[in-house]
Amino acid sequence: MRMQVKLIFLIILSFILITTCSKNKTTNPTQFTATSIKIIKITATEYHSLALKKDGSLWSTGDNYFGQLGTGDNVSRNEWVQVLTEVSAISGGYGYSLALKRDGSLWVTGRNCYGQLGTGDDLNRNQWVQVLSGVSAIAGGGNHSFALKKDGNLYGTGWNNHGQLGTGDNVSRNKWEQVLTGVSAIAGGYLHSLALKTDGSLWVTGSNEYGQLGIGYNADRKQWKQVLTGVSAIAAGYWHSLALKRDGSLWVTGNNWDGQLGIGDNISRNEWVQVLTGVSEIEAGGRYSFAIKNDGSLWATGNNYFGQFGTGTEGDNVSTNEWVEVLESVRVISCGYYHSLCIKNDGSLWATGANGYGQLGTGDYNNLNRWVKVQ
Repeated sequence: MRMQVKLIFLIILSFILITTCSKNKTTNPTQFTATSIKIIKITATEYHSLALKKDGSLWSTGDNYFGQLGTGDNVSRNEWVQVLTEVSAISGGYGYSLALKRDGSLWVTGRNCYGQLGTGDDLNRNQWVQVLSGVSAIAGGGNHSFALKKDGNLYGTGWNNHGQLGTGDNVSRNKWEQVLTGVSAIAGGYLHSLALKTDGSLWVTGSNEYGQLGIGYNADRKQWKQVLTGVSAIAAGYWHSLALKRDGSLWVTGNNWDGQLGIGDNISRNEWVQVLTGVSEIEAGGRYSFAIKNDGSLWATGNNYFGQFGTGTEGDNVSTNEWVEVLESVRVISCGYYHSLCIKNDGSLWATGANGYGQLGTGDYNNLNRWVKVQ
């Protein structure tokens, strides 16, 4: 009898161990490159990158000095790691990240020395924390952030030394504060901001040292000012700005030392100038710009020192002040300071440029001057 009981106990114990091992095996992190789930959104920041998959999973790679990857530590990665679920939109700034969940809640992580996370303090985070609800869109700038609520009210937080929050003063915030109404899209540069209203009007505020606001002079603005109409999309670089009009024409203004405006010279502008037609999407990097045309072709201009155009050459001598075609069949593009990510029409993710912090997610720290498929 004792032998039978012991045998039954061993059988039950074996079953428990097998079941436990099986469960442990299924909870291992999904490999970024081993799944067929497509990438739908990407964000390239100064030295780290974010990628959002169709299933709502958020992945990050690159510099993690401030905890901007949201992994619970401050260890940088050179391979993509999953950090959140149920995400619908992503953005980031210099050393921090923003994630909008499907339920409208805003989650943040990373650098917070200027209050850019909006947590009510200036403490960095290396784990994601919720800060707002009822949000429909988000944007990170240099050290300031924006959250657009579903009612069209725009909220800002963070560094405001040049009036980039548009609050009428130069006082930084560490809590979210309403700054504008009737907004449909937002873009943050290093020290300036762009807001697109629902009527297609473009509004600007903040640093204007290089004419990046496009108001015809170079003085900073502490309050929002309208500059264009008929706009459908906006992008803000380090010191320059892009605006896509509803007719597909691309307009630019601001710093042009590296040719990032694509106007055929290196003279900065403080008024908006048309440079391209037939454009469907725009993006501004640190010192360069991208435009996707209606046919899916990707065009670039500006600084290409680290090979961020993916044309196979690098060095100051290959930077350009005129728009050049660099890739085909592109659906989404994102620029960091010196690295680039794009999603092709087939949903595959490609990367090129600087990789000193692992921000390309290729498993190494080698810079690239040609587009490489990451997933």
